[in-house]
Amino acid sequence: MTDATSARQVRRLLALILGGALAVRFWGLSFGLPHVLARPDELFVFGVAFRMLAGDPNPNMFDYPGVYLYFVAGLFSLYFWWSRLTGRVTSVEEFREVFRVDYEPFFLLTRGATALFGTITVGVCHAIAAPLFGRTAGLLSAFFLAFAFLHVRDSHYATTDVPLTLFVMCALLAALRVHRTRSGREAWLSGVAAGLAVGIKYNAAPVVVPLAIVEGLHAWSLRRDWRRMLRETHLWRMAVATIAVFLATSPYLVLDYGNAARQLQSLAAQASVGMTPPEMLGSGWGYHLPFSLRHGLGIPLLAVGLAGLIWMALRRPPLALILGSFPLVYYIAAGAGYNVFVRYMVPVVPFLCLFAGYLVAEIASSAASRLRVPRAALAGALACAIVAPSAWSAIQFDRLMAQDDSRVLAARWVDETVPPGSSVYMSGNRYGHPQIEGLPGGYQIFGYDWRASHFTHQDRSTGVYRESPVDRIPDFIIVQRSAIPYSHIPEQVERMLPTEYDLAHTIRAADLSAKNPYDIQDGFYLAYGRYKGVRRPGPNFEIYRRRAP
Repeated sequence: MTDATSARQVRRLLALILGGALAVRFWGLSFGLPHVLARPDELFVFGVAFRMLAGDPNPNMFDYPGVYLYFVAGLFSLYFWWSRLTGRVTSVEEFREVFRVDYEPFFLLTRGATALFGTITVGVCHAIAAPLFGRTAGLLSAFFLAFAFLHVRDSHYATTDVPLTLFVMCALLAALRVHRTRSGREAWLSGVAAGLAVGIKYNAAPVVVPLAIVEGLHAWSLRRDWRRMLRETHLWRMAVATIAVFLATSPYLVLDYGNAARQLQSLAAQASVGMTPPEMLGSGWGYHLPFSLRHGLGIPLLAVGLAGLIWMALRRPPLALILGSFPLVYYIAAGAGYNVFVRYMVPVVPFLCLFAGYLVAEIASSAASRLRVPRAALAGALACAIVAPSAWSAIQFDRLMAQDDSRVLAARWVDETVPPGSSVYMSGNRYGHPQIEGLPGGYQIFGYDWRASHFTHQDRSTGVYRESPVDRIPDFIIVQRSAIPYSHIPEQVERMLPTEYDLAHTIRAADLSAKNPYDIQDGFYLAYGRYKGVRRPGPNFEIYRRRAP
């Protein structure tokens, strides 16, 4: 794997890397199903997409710009027309009813698209590195990203972070071609990709920084000839394309400005406060490097990536400035608040893989002759050692995601064991609840009003949520326990269990004493690495049956 490697060998190795990237991103893609809340935010986006499919192009929800919402609506539209051609449905209303009873294809379709986006990003990573640093660095960068745990993990989800990262990398690829060739076409393309990235998620806005730096470097080289500087600049092309694509794909930010402004103000306020008390995790500046990136890449890959950035800054400052500007500015912006979801670091991962690939290629080239070993063998051995912890986490994650979710097992036990019509109370957040509302048993779902210290009956039968107090305790209580702060149980209910109930069934998903790392702000019930004592996704369950009077 040297720069003398033939183009055919490079293509073969790249194909193997892409095949591996695809495999680890598709393995376990059906996780959680038929439970629909295994990954927070997926169902939220689906609801917007169905409204669009019904004829309302206004998302009426501005947590995200328009690109990903319209993309999911487009996928559903294609599936609708296929279903219509095959005679399965005749209208959008029927199609929506299909989703209510056979929703797994919708999840697999959108998750599969994300997995493809993630795999394509690996190829783009190679396309960036190879022309700049040589074939070895290109293959190494792609190899590192193929098995970078955080990127593999989030490539399983029908959410925005991986698609956003793809278009950030595409914008950078085009901008670097502008840097080398001064191509006007590539300048337009870089702006289009940047507009799509920001149109997927607002926090991609720092993507414009490397584009501006490319033009700034060219302007600096012509600083003594300002007429030529103005004549040759592509900055206006990049800016026009970015703004035009963003507005074209998110038109209701303007057309429904009042609603959008209110929601964006609320979103900004929430981000500044955070999902947990500020003192619990601190801001992202001090959290993401030692936690999100450490566990998301593994210490070796993270360390080599950071060292590669420093080495590039010393040896090739202009490229280090272009490549390093986005992750640095993005990290500063993403770390400013107290919402510290690990997924916020997904766009940083490919850049660290680029820097790592560059440094390992440099080391292999320099050390191979001294050690009298083939450069390809040395580069490959170093790469495997560096990526091993990250790849191990990715494989363990996939293996666990392919297991039955504990919420599925709990719902199955309820369906098979609990008498029809029984009342059931489930503690904790709804993301951790087994999905029993639609089971044939017609179970009465109870809630708990901790202020008034009594149970309530939750009625969703009319499509409108209603909650009314009841003067009895439920027949069954399902207690969820996990390492994230979404599995709370009211103290009054906890005290009631030993005196009023018998333990009927337990489901153990993880050993909570093992101290595995968790993304505790996210309602995702699987550890973020180590996986000691982890058997499957989901919380642990204790199911209690009320004692006979």
